[in-house]
Amino acid sequence: MAQTEISPRTNIREIVAELSIAEEVLTEFGLHCAGCGVNKYETIEQGAKAHGLRVEPILAALTQARLSGRVPTIMNEDKTPVRRAPGEFARRARFKYVVPIMSGKGGVGKSLTTALIAVGLRRAGKKVGILDADITGPSIPRLFGLTTPLGLEPDPSTPPGQQPKPLMVPAMSRSAIEIVSSNLLTDKEDTAMIWRGPILSGVIRQFYEQALWSDLDYLLIDLPPGTSDAPLTVLQSLAVDGIVLVTMPQRLATMIVRKAANLVHQLGKPIVGVVENMSYFVAPDTGKRYDVFGPSYADEVATLAGAPMLARLPIDPNLVALADNGRVEEIDDPVVDVLAEKLQAAMAQRPAKPAETISLI
Repeated sequence: MAQTEISPRTNIREIVAELSIAEEVLTEFGLHCAGCGVNKYETIEQGAKAHGLRVEPILAALTQARLSGRVPTIMNEDKTPVRRAPGEFARRARFKYVVPIMSGKGGVGKSLTTALIAVGLRRAGKKVGILDADITGPSIPRLFGLTTPLGLEPDPSTPPGQQPKPLMVPAMSRSAIEIVSSNLLTDKEDTAMIWRGPILSGVIRQFYEQALWSDLDYLLIDLPPGTSDAPLTVLQSLAVDGIVLVTMPQRLATMIVRKAANLVHQLGKPIVGVVENMSYFVAPDTGKRYDVFGPSYADEVATLAGAPMLARLPIDPNLVALADNGRVEEIDDPVVDVLAEKLQAAMAQRPAKPAETISLI
């Protein structure tokens, strides 16, 4: 059988399936996506670009590994991500779309929904970042298996002769999703952030403006529950393009989500979609569907929000197990593609705007 050509257009999953050592080579470059749900769609060139790497050294290393059966020595400069091209550091990152994920109600799965949307967008070839604005109850790092504290780098746009400010370097997930979270400010994920409202609001602004984000197609913001300081900071002070509301079938949860929808409308912000989480459960042995939390009221929420239903997510033990173990990117379920496709369609109907350039406070 003919060998798979090693070229920029080679699919990552295909080369790993044929050449077992390819996964080790890709891991050396920081391309930890050989086992995740993204590489099913991604070429070596696309993976390199997402991780800020040059593709030529990766192709050379794979070719050498095929010939020798060993992982060659990789130069440090070839596996160090370049977040922006030289000469572009005089500005901050540009975001095409800023999309908060909101509920008003705790425990409905906003963080998991945010993660699934991010994975779906990456599978669609988009550059994605997640700002975890749930400062006191952050879940995003756990979902993606991230534990190393955020690094700091001096502001590269500092004029000569001035003391540069330290800026946070977003963590990079296995599939190149950039993440900033309060749980990555410390090496102990169970450290409590005992901060009052004004401080929380300031931290969210810092996460947005004082991090070295790359240029992103989508910056997703995982909002905490409620309609107080943190959500108001995001909705009132950031350039929000559209909000996704997360609800669940329980009538009490629906009532509280409607409060969040009313808040968004009062602030004049657009709701671009509704996601119903924990919508139903399908028994694996019988295939029978159960409405565990009662009948759905998602259509009622969508009508109030004036937005389409993006998806109804089932209770899926396999999905929960992957999420709990920090392997959310390994979820290879059509639902993540549906979420991404419908969100992209909803955003495409929004009035066009120039990509926002953010700057320091």
